[in-house]
This record gives sequence, C-alpha cells and structure tokens, in this order.
Amino acid sequence: MKSSNLIQWSGLAAVAAGLLFMLINLITLLILGFGQERSELLIRSIISPIAGALLLLGLIGLYAYQSEATDVLGLTSFLFALLGTVLALAGNVWANMLGYLGWALFGVSSLQARVYPRIAAILLIIGALITAPFSTSTVGGFGDILVYVGVGASTVFDVAIIWLGFALFTGKGISA
Repeated sequence: MKSSNLIQWSGLAAVAAGLLFMLINLITLLILGFGQERSELLIRSIISPIAGALLLLGLIGLYAYQSEATDVLGLTSFLFALLGTVLALAGNVWANMLGYLGWALFGVSSLQARVYPRIAAILLIIGALITAPFSTSTVGGFGDILVYVGVGASTVFDVAIIWLGFALFTGKGISA
C-alpha cells in the first residue's frame, strides 16, 4: 500500500475519532441529566480508548500530509499533541493541557502551511484553547456547569477534527 493511501486513510481515522468523542460528549450529558448509570459509564470507558487511538492515527496522517510545508512549529505542535494525547490516554489528566496546547499549535501551523481548510484550522485552535482549561474540570468535579461548558468546547474541537480528517480523506478543501 502506498504511503499516500495510508495518509488518506488516517483522515478517516480522524473522522471516526471525532465522531466517537462526540458520542462520549453525548453520554456525558446523559450521565449528568439522568444520573450515573453503570451501562453509560461502561460504554464510555470502552469508547474512549478506541477514540483516542483513532485520534492518534489521525494526527499522524494530518501531520504527515502537511509536514513538508511546516517548520519547527509544525513539528513541535505535532510532538506536543502526540505526547499529550498519549499521556492523557494513560490516565494523566494534566497531560490534556499539553495535548490541547499541541493541538492549538497544530492549528496555527496548519494555517501557516495553508494545506487544510482555513476555517477548520481556526476551529481547531479555538476548540483546543477553550477545551484545555475544562479538560481537568470534567474529571475533578468542579460543578456541572463547568462540565457543560467543557462538553460544548470539546464539541467545537471534535468538529474541527472531523472536518480536517474529512478534508484529508476526500482530498476536498486541501491543497497539494
């Protein structure tokens, strides 16, 4: 299989990750609205690592496609997003902050590279920066209102991931 095909398919992995994370957001809202049901928590605990693994595969493809058009910021953002996401999947809540910082910088490097749709890159930056402070509050239990705001911010981030992944998978809206 050609490397260009692998990169293209990683776009589909990003789309799937974004959709699964949106499902997790919906489950979070259901848990808040109806109480903590064991089945909802079980489903969430199964979906989350799968979505995280798909997000990592998507990130690798998204970076590989634009790597020649980016500079040190592109590589740094990729490494921050990769390391932060891996550590967050391993259970380090504060690594989310590093991961979202990396994703925001990845959005900035995507704007500079002019490879992906501009609005998607801007949404990625906004979603990552807004989600970062709330990524610890959803676990820390600082109140339901912060969880609702975090879910909303995370949804913006997820939409950006889906959009970038779709652009990579279909080739629409990206420049060579």
